[in-house]
Amino acid sequence: MSWHGIRTVAALELRQRLRTSKWPLVLGAWFLLVALVTFLAYYATHDQSFRSGQAMYDVVIFFVLGLAMLIVPSLTATSVNGDREHGVLATLQTTLLTHWDLALGKLVAAWAISLAFLVAALPFLAWAWFEGGVSAARIALSLVVLVLVLAVVGTLGLMFSTLTARPVASAVLTYLTMGALVFGTAIGFALSAFLVTDTEARTVYGLPDSWWQEHQPPPLDPNDPNLTAEQREQLSKSQLQPTRADCVRFTRNGTVAHTERIWWMLPLNPFVVVADAAPSEPRPQDAYSSAFTPMRWISAGARMARNGPEEVVDECQLSTGTSADGSPGVDPMEKALGTAPVWPYGLGFLLLVGAGSAAVAGERLRTPIRRLPNGTRIA
Repeated sequence: MSWHGIRTVAALELRQRLRTSKWPLVLGAWFLLVALVTFLAYYATHDQSFRSGQAMYDVVIFFVLGLAMLIVPSLTATSVNGDREHGVLATLQTTLLTHWDLALGKLVAAWAISLAFLVAALPFLAWAWFEGGVSAARIALSLVVLVLVLAVVGTLGLMFSTLTARPVASAVLTYLTMGALVFGTAIGFALSAFLVTDTEARTVYGLPDSWWQEHQPPPLDPNDPNLTAEQREQLSKSQLQPTRADCVRFTRNGTVAHTERIWWMLPLNPFVVVADAAPSEPRPQDAYSSAFTPMRWISAGARMARNGPEEVVDECQLSTGTSADGSPGVDPMEKALGTAPVWPYGLGFLLLVGAGSAAVAGERLRTPIRRLPNGTRIA
């Protein structure tokens, strides 16, 4: 294996794709489509009292990742068995190129094409940054993670292209695998949540039932001039608003979902990995942004699942606006975004899958070939 061999195969792949396809038109259509989505996101979230940069960034990166899950597998899912079907692969295998040169060269070519699509979307991500609400460091981190995820997706397609004889079979297997990672993990987590849900005694910090019973308004008309002093006192008492001093700790039986036992399913999802690495840090108190932030929701949901149920249910925050420690109430999503991220676990898993897929693809291209799939030829 050498860099010269990898570069040679990658250059051959890129030249062949440019000659036999209309990639400039496809890339232009991609640019226009991302532009349309960005402009719609801007007009939908832009307001004088809000900073729409975060919403724009979330929409664009979500859209780019979704389309990449459809386009990138097609770049490698037919690269090996397609060449074998046309009698091109055997010619390359008779040269000084090693099996690793062939595998990694095809992967680099597909990766380069996927990066071209990502580069075409960079102007719109820069626009979201200029709108405010997102930091350059977080944007850079999410782009690095997205680039690595695209490489893993391409490696999966390359592996299935070496394992199957027909391009259709490898394409179907690649898309099924991507569907299992994107939709299967979410469905598996949702169904498994019923298995870890039970009724338990929980510690609650809030207003006991007796407080609401004492402050229940009597069936009296406050405008009635015939009310006695005692009745007016009851009415004034019932109109009191609860304060933090009224909150106490007590035990109540409730339904608890121990998602910390099954949270590991979520980081296997490429959308969760990219979303958790995206600009999802807690928002400052004086910062305003539009509410439609899908990547932020995904990140907060994954971190909430990892943290599991809280030891103390803070109902006082909902009633009085202050938390158990007396501080101003904090949005549960903002609180979750301040905890440890989950994307390093998911990225590590995907990189391990990618390394394994590349190893299988390289071994399948090793020569001499002892056994070919039925219905295939060497040249």
